[in-house]
Amino acid sequence: MKIFYGIIEDRQDPLKIGRVRVRCHGIHTDRKDLIATPDLPWAQVLLPTTSAGLSGFGTQHGLVEGSSVWGFFRDGEKCNQPVVVGVSAGIPQSGYKGQEGKDADVKRSITKGFNDPRMLTVAYDGTPDGVNPTHSPTRGHGLTTGLDSAPIGPESKEINYDGTGSKITNPTITADDLPYYPLYTDDSDLSSFARGEGDYAGRDTSDANGIKSKAKPVYPYNKVTQTESGHVIEIDDTLGVERIAVEHRSGTFHEIHPDGSQVTRIVNDNYTVVCKDDEVWIGGKVNVTVGGDAKISVSGQTDITSTKTLTVTSPDIKLYANNISLNS
Repeated sequence: MKIFYGIIEDRQDPLKIGRVRVRCHGIHTDRKDLIATPDLPWAQVLLPTTSAGLSGFGTQHGLVEGSSVWGFFRDGEKCNQPVVVGVSAGIPQSGYKGQEGKDADVKRSITKGFNDPRMLTVAYDGTPDGVNPTHSPTRGHGLTTGLDSAPIGPESKEINYDGTGSKITNPTITADDLPYYPLYTDDSDLSSFARGEGDYAGRDTSDANGIKSKAKPVYPYNKVTQTESGHVIEIDDTLGVERIAVEHRSGTFHEIHPDGSQVTRIVNDNYTVVCKDDEVWIGGKVNVTVGGDAKISVSGQTDITSTKTLTVTSPDIKLYANNISLNS
């Protein structure tokens, strides 16, 4: 069995079974005119036993272009059947490899191997990653995805509490940003939320009711899944500030605080459908503030009961009924 260490360059598996293309250090050259990304063999990715891995019950891995992985070739020295066993997190440098006898590393470039090869758009014709390149004139396929169709985290979010709706601003990616992954230089590959360095200010609802996030995670106790488009799932075991949080890239989130309190913010419209009975029991007080209009429609009988004073205040009250009974 031959072990390899390499970089993911493609994950657009036409069979949709989670395979990836890996350029392996010491086996493949970084010269794309000799072996381009589409020429790399597809590698199977081994998943943990928490995935059934068959009959539609399989789960996906989280690998992206630029991920550092290791594995083995099941065909040994032939090196044509790679299997990815694990991923290696580290601190990416500005270069992708060292230069013997020189201080500076070789800078990352989409024209070189061992890098995220994606262009801004699908414009690979005439390049080694396109169809029928010079080094492989019989190849009938090339890279098929660009960054314009890839998930990217938001640049900023505008959260409005005045009923006008909230907005997401996506970043503008230019050629200067390529290769796109890794996003960080001299910074850990782990999520900033897992490192205890994430920005939680966006979860404060001070404009609505003054509630602030209780998040104070300490590495390594916050288990985080953060995706390319900006979704975050946290299970935080930090002593005294234990939390569970799910946040959508738009700013909509649900967070359970250390004492069991929970906060839900929905930055745009909300719809709840209950197909049978619904019952709500509240042990304390209830405050409902509506910035716009409110309407309640009931198909059956409606009863409102208060053991103390019931006050209705309005500059204009209208009652419509075939019969109005007032009993005191």
